[in-house]
Amino acid sequence: MRILIVSATATESRFDTRSEIKVGTPVKVIEPLNHDIDILVTGVGAVPTAFALTRYVQDYDLVINIGIGGSYKPSIQIGAVVCVREDAFGDYGIDDKGTFKSLSELRSRGNRLSSREEILVNPWINLDFPMLKLPLVKGLTLSTASGSKDIIEKIIQRWNADIETMESASVFYVCKQLGIRFICYRAISNLVEPRDKSKWEVGKAITNLDVEVRNFIKTLP
Repeated sequence: MRILIVSATATESRFDTRSEIKVGTPVKVIEPLNHDIDILVTGVGAVPTAFALTRYVQDYDLVINIGIGGSYKPSIQIGAVVCVREDAFGDYGIDDKGTFKSLSELRSRGNRLSSREEILVNPWINLDFPMLKLPLVKGLTLSTASGSKDIIEKIIQRWNADIETMESASVFYVCKQLGIRFICYRAISNLVEPRDKSKWEVGKAITNLDVEVRNFIKTLP
């Protein structure tokens, strides 16, 4: 099977390539993992990820998107690894005099909320990956990472997401549009709260992520 592992940064992947990883160019993994695997580092954010992924994704049978993220829920603790079942572009819309309105609300009539129209669901999780043992979560992709109390409270109230990322919804969008199987893993490096990087545990998150992704690859036929 040809597999493309996609991450925003090179530090989020610990697979051995023995060659320089350049943003936007796939590099072959040389470890004996019983599959033909490449790494693609896209750069941070939904737009760079969508661009880089669209260029190469049709050459692969499966995309594994990996990275770190923040948790909105105290029950999803720092260091935990989760699988994103559904995601959305959480800040695509307009600011209407201090009230955020999503694209679907702008298309709807009256005041009826229809934010479910924005939700992107991975259709392959239950059918193709029954071996998954990780928690399945609802992600939210933002172009600006949350770091203030007021903004975080509004996001939680509106979306009730489990975790926050800056890329995963773009992986959902591209792969669903092109009919390529995909799965998104996130390791929690921090709680989504007023920004304090002294509380983050990036190394722990990436270590746990590496273990889970390798275990998943071993289960693939």
